[in-house]
Order: sequence, then C-alpha cells, then structure tokens
Amino acid sequence: MNDNTSLLFAIIFFVAAAAASAGYAVLAKGAKLTDPILQFVFFLSLFVLPLSLRAYMQLDIEGDVTNHLFMLLPYFPEALLLTAVGLLFFLAAYYSRFAAGIASHLPQVPAGTHWGRAFVVLALFSLFLIEQLAASSGGLLGFVLLGYHATAETVGKGYLAMGFPWLFVASLFLLYGYAVERKKRYLLAFALAFGFVAAMHLVMARRAQLLYMGLTVWIFWHCAVRPIRTRTAVAAGLLCFLGLNLMGGLRGATYDSAGDFWTGTAESVQQHEEHGFGNAFIYTLTTGEFVVPFETLPQMIESVGSSVSPELGMTYLRAPLQVIPQALFPGRPLPLANWYVNRFYGGGYGFNESRQFFFLSEGYLNFGSLGVILTMAFWGFMLGALHRYRINCKDQPGSLLLYALSVAFISAAISGDFITVLVGLPESTLVAAVIGLWITSRRSKRKSNARASCSFAPRPA
Repeated sequence: MNDNTSLLFAIIFFVAAAAASAGYAVLAKGAKLTDPILQFVFFLSLFVLPLSLRAYMQLDIEGDVTNHLFMLLPYFPEALLLTAVGLLFFLAAYYSRFAAGIASHLPQVPAGTHWGRAFVVLALFSLFLIEQLAASSGGLLGFVLLGYHATAETVGKGYLAMGFPWLFVASLFLLYGYAVERKKRYLLAFALAFGFVAAMHLVMARRAQLLYMGLTVWIFWHCAVRPIRTRTAVAAGLLCFLGLNLMGGLRGATYDSAGDFWTGTAESVQQHEEHGFGNAFIYTLTTGEFVVPFETLPQMIESVGSSVSPELGMTYLRAPLQVIPQALFPGRPLPLANWYVNRFYGGGYGFNESRQFFFLSEGYLNFGSLGVILTMAFWGFMLGALHRYRINCKDQPGSLLLYALSVAFISAAISGDFITVLVGLPESTLVAAVIGLWITSRRSKRKSNARASCSFAPRPA
C-alpha cells in the first residue's frame, strides 16, 4: 500500500478502537462523561486525529503544524496503529483487579468544617507568591497585562508562578463549603473568586489553564454538588471550546493598561469581522495546539535506533530532578519538550520555547514499540484506580476534590511527558489541595480541650 492508503487504514483502525473503547465503557460498564476513561479517550483522539487527517489530506503547512510533516508521513500509520493497539491494553488495565487494588490503598479524606480558613491561608500565600513574581513587572496588574508574554517572565521562577494555580485551588474551597453546607452566599463567593482568577488567565491568554479550571469545576460539581445532564454538559463544553479558540485569535501581545486590553480586543474583533473569522473558532484543531504533540511519535519512530539512541528508562529516572527549582539547579536536564525542539528544530531555543512531547513518544524513546504498550497499560492502571477511588469515596467532598483535580489534568498529561504527571500535577494543584484539606479537617485546640474535659467529667449521682 502507498503511504496515503496505509494512513487512511490506520486512521480508520484508530477511530474504531477509540469508539469501541468508549462504547464498551458506556454500554457495558455504565461510564459517565466525568469518568477518567471517557475523558482519556476523548482527549487522546483530540490530540491524535487532527494532525493525522491533515497529513492524509496533505494540506499546507501553516500555524503550529510541523514543517517536518511530509517527511514524517511514512511513519504515521505505525504511530496510529501502535496507539490503537495500546488502547486495548489500556482498557484491560483500567477495569482490572489490580487497578481496584490500588484504589483500596489510597487514603480517603475525612470531612472538615474549616474550609474558610483553608481558603484564606491558600489565597494569601498564593497572592504573596504572585506579587514576588510580578515585582519586576510593576506589580500584579503590570504582570497580567504582559499578555501571553507573561510566560517568558516565569522562566526560572516556577516556584513563584505556581501562585496562579494555587489561587485557583484556594477558590475551590469556597465551592467545597457550598457542597457541604449548601448556602448560596458561599456559591456567590466562589463565583467572585473564580471570576477573578479566570480574568487574569483570560488577559494572559492561558487557554490550557482556563480549560483545566473549567473541567475541574464541572467534574467536582457533578460528583459532589449536583449531577449535570449530559446534554447540558456537551452544549456548555462546545460553547467553551469555541470561545477559547476565538480568544486565541483575539489575544494581543502586551497591554499598557486595563483599558488598552478592551480597546485592543475590540480592534481585533473588528479586523476579524472585516476579513471574516474563517476557522477562528476551530483553529486549535487545524493549525493550533492540538496538531503539535502527536508529531513527536512518528518522529521517534523514524529516529530511535538510527539518529537517536534508546533511553532505556533514563527519562523516567531523571524526571524527579525537575522538582528542584531551576534557580537552585541551573544544570538540571532539559524536559523532553525542550530537548525535542533543540534536537529536531536546529537548537538555539530558549527554555520557554518548546513543542509538547506526546506521552506515548516518551515510551517509544525508551523501549520502542513495547514502550508504547507499557505506557498505555500503566495509564490504564492509574486511571482505573482513580475511577475506583471515586466509587469508594462516595460523597466525601475532600476526596472528590482531589479526584476532580486529577481527572481534569488528563488533557495536559496526554500532551506532555512523565514530568508533567510526576511533577506538574502535584506542584500545580495537588499539593495545595492536600494542604487545604488538612487545614479544613484540623480540629481547633479549644474544641479538643473542651471535649477532653467533658470526657473526664464525673457522672451525676
């Protein structure tokens, strides 16, 4: 078969495998939209199919599409087939007894009442970190008005930049309070805090963070507050997707003031109206971020064993080093995203300039085709354990908060290497959530002493 025919067959095979996996989960196992397996299959397809279809149709290279696309064309069928076969191993691992056994050993979070205290502590600490980060940019407003250039200011300051996701986690404890006490003022407070955090990310054009925040709130609300109808969730998700795409087309580089942001946005809207919006509502699927990560798998298939030596597990062993701040360890190994762009795009790129490294590409870089299968099976065990953990926790809002933060991270984890999961998820949100839950469930000394004195009081005659 020629390249086009084999690629078309591989695309069809992958779509069939993805549809069969989702169908089995829904029809045979009763999976819901918020379950890890459906989130995984959906985002996996979202990262795999756009670039593969573009390669099959041999469309022009534009936007973020790799200029190596047609050179890598012969390796796309193998990449798709490996991913599709890996899905079967993922499915088996997801519903395995081993995954359920892992879940049974995960600690459940006791109910707490000091969620307001957790919000205050995390919010104050997060704002302190952000202020330290923004000190050289004229303060918080000046930093936010840098727009998408603000990312460059965080290089080497990741320990300060985590103030932004931690501030979002702080706002979640207001929603936690509403889930426990069902008082509307707590919901209003959450809406205001969440709106403040979302507005900052909106100006800085951080769509990935906005997506993560939205998914987390949706999953937590569905599991801990009130189930959301599938039709409503799909409609809201589609509107948010279109809005985030449009935001990418309207974003500006840097703004001089808050008024300049609105003026610049209005001018961008006017220009789009004059020239037509074109594919502005879906460009992430055609020339944007969803067409980037999967390129790394065909590239690894082409390179590993010839121009690139297999890592044999070393990338996984080096991953924990990313916990050390770059300011303390300037010579720490580059993440695979930075290594990739320097290795295959000529070098000379800064630390904040990279291309996302598909999670299965790291498996292939280490152990070839077997590495892809093993990576899929590992993900199946972990996400299966997460699924069983939610079932075991039932209505515990603390445990469901950790569940929501983890499931919402699936999209980012698929488009990244092992460092993204091992370091990125805990550092960005889970550590903050655990601290907040510890504060929430901690008893005050006054109440503990009062209970202790009551327990030793003599019985009345």
